[in-house]
Amino acid sequence: METVIQTYKTVQLAMETSPPVINFLHGTYDVYQTAMLVVAEFLRKKEPVVIIDAANVTDPFFLAGLFKMADREPEELLQNGYISRCYTFYQVDVTITDGLAEFIRSVNSKNVFVFGLLDLIDDDQVVISDLHDILERIKQTLDQLKAERISTLLVSTPLRFQLKEREEYFNAFKGIADVTYRIDRDYSRTTARRGRNGKTDRNRNTPDRQGTGAVGKLPARTSKRTTGAF
Repeated sequence: METVIQTYKTVQLAMETSPPVINFLHGTYDVYQTAMLVVAEFLRKKEPVVIIDAANVTDPFFLAGLFKMADREPEELLQNGYISRCYTFYQVDVTITDGLAEFIRSVNSKNVFVFGLLDLIDDDQVVISDLHDILERIKQTLDQLKAERISTLLVSTPLRFQLKEREEYFNAFKGIADVTYRIDRDYSRTTARRGRNGKTDRNRNTPDRQGTGAVGKLPARTSKRTTGAF
C-alpha cells in the first residue's frame, strides 16, 4: 500500500506541476486504484477530469467514499467528472480521435485519463491494419492535447489475451508515452519506477521529456487499410 500512495502522489504532482506530457502507469498491483486516487485528488480541488474507460474499472462509489471520509459532499465533486465507457476498440478510436479535444476544451479540463487503452484489441474483428492506423491516430490526438497543455494518464495492467500475438502491442505504450510509472506486485521490495520511453529515469530534472513521435515497436502490418475503421 505504501508504494501505491507513493506512486499516486508522484503521478498527481507531476501532472499538476510539470509541463504536460503523456504519462503511462502500469504494473501488476492496484494500478487502477492508484489512478483513481489521482482522479480523486483533482476532483477534490474542483478540477474537471475526463476519463475514457475501456477496462470498465471506473468506480464512482470508491470516489464517493473517499470524499465522505474527507467530509466533502460527493455530489458536488463528482459534477466535475466526465466518464465515457468503451466496449469495442473501434469505440476507443472514435472516443479519443473524434471530438475529444473539443470536449476537453468545453469543460475546461487539463487532465484526461485513459483506462485500458488496449484491453479491447483481443478481438479478431479488429483488423490488424486498422489497429495500426488507430494507434497512430490516438498518438496524434494525445500529442495535440499535449500541445494544448493537457496531460494524459494511460493506465493498464499486463495484457493477457487469447490472441497471444496481440500481447506484443503492449510495447505500443512505449512509443505513445513520454513518462512511464510502474508498480510491481512485490511492492514491499519494489518501489514505483519512473522512466521515459520504457527506460529507467535516472535524472528526473532532465528537461527533455519528449517521446519518439511515433508508436513504438509495433508488429509488422499484415494488410493495407483501404477503408475507414468502421
